[in-house]
Amino acid sequence: MSSQPERRRALRSSRPDTGRWLTVMVVFSHRTFRWSLTRRLMLWIVGILAGFSALAMIGSGYGFWATKKIMSFSRLQQQTRQQQEQLRSTLDQAHQLEVEMDALRAQHAELLKLLDPNGPAPSIPPPGSPMPSSGHGGGGHAPLPHPALPPGTRARIARLQSELDRTTQQVNLVSSRMEPILWAWSHTPSIPPTAGYLSSGFGVRISPFARNRDAGDRILGFHTGIDIANSLDTPIQATADGVVEHAGPFDNYGNAVVIRHTPEIETLYAHMDKVAVTVGEHVSRGDIIGYMGRTGDATGVHLHYEVRIAGKPVNPTPYLKLQRQWLSGLSRAS
Repeated sequence: MSSQPERRRALRSSRPDTGRWLTVMVVFSHRTFRWSLTRRLMLWIVGILAGFSALAMIGSGYGFWATKKIMSFSRLQQQTRQQQEQLRSTLDQAHQLEVEMDALRAQHAELLKLLDPNGPAPSIPPPGSPMPSSGHGGGGHAPLPHPALPPGTRARIARLQSELDRTTQQVNLVSSRMEPILWAWSHTPSIPPTAGYLSSGFGVRISPFARNRDAGDRILGFHTGIDIANSLDTPIQATADGVVEHAGPFDNYGNAVVIRHTPEIETLYAHMDKVAVTVGEHVSRGDIIGYMGRTGDATGVHLHYEVRIAGKPVNPTPYLKLQRQWLSGLSRAS
């Protein structure tokens, strides 16, 4: 009769347990360990592993994309120098026109002196001023030659006068085009402040310090600039000519530099590891003003860059490629 209960126990243990989907046993000589997993628990484990795998793939893809977007600072400076050379070439063309016009003025004065050695010295207008094309109302300018001069001489003087007028008009046209462009180009932020990839844009965003409820931080905040991330001590350059108004610790910005470009326009460069300029220093576009860091309220190594108009932050993104756009428009105009 004792064998009957043993058969029943064996029969029950041989039947499948619907509550257990998988059982793992580890048998030692003195002890046995057994783990049983239900179907629901197994699905949770598989789901969690799949989720982590998906996150890893997304993270790897983003890292690859960010690496492709990162541009070395040397390449950024090379582009800046190329754009400056393009602008300098245009200025050289304008200067060449001025030189040509001065030579024509000198020839014109010399020819008039040869035609009338005893006459008054011709008055040569300064560079950039228009030459009269006729003798009416030309007070102070060289008088036109006498009508009794040989026809060949009169024709030569007429051609010289026409060439001088044409060159003067070209110089005045180039100067009128270049002056406002040069002023805006020198005093308006128009290049990227550093190399890297955009890690945070301008406007409303989820605050990285929102979990610090004791400090009163809100979940949503307004980001007054853009963040450009890269490695520690990546150089940072001034985006336009100006005067340094602040250089050093600056509230939550950490080590920061503020540059005044015009009475209305200023730029701010924050979270620097090291500052390379001093207050009152004049800087030019492309000068190194500091190195990227994570000082102040920063969750990682990056540059916080702001453009302020009349003291109010504006979106800096349109200013990053202004120089390239100006030069492209200037090339099309010429």
